[in-house]
Amino acid sequence: MSAGGVYITDNYSEPMAPQHNFANNFDLDDPNQAMSVYARIMHEHTKKQLKTATNSARRRSEGVSPSESTASSESVRSTES
Repeated sequence: MSAGGVYITDNYSEPMAPQHNFANNFDLDDPNQAMSVYARIMHEHTKKQLKTATNSARRRSEGVSPSESTASSESVRSTES
């Protein structure tokens, strides 16, 4: 997934260093607009990560019966004291 120090996914290349190509993607003459656009991009990225993590957690817990889940949480509680 890495080519020349750039992370590539879904036809989008994301530089490893934040300043790499920043001027090519954001208008440095309007820093408020650049910050707003960047914040929206990062917000969408975070939402995508959260959705992926949530879906993954659901898949992992699908095969667990309620009694197994309770037993697991009871064992955690017993080690906390």
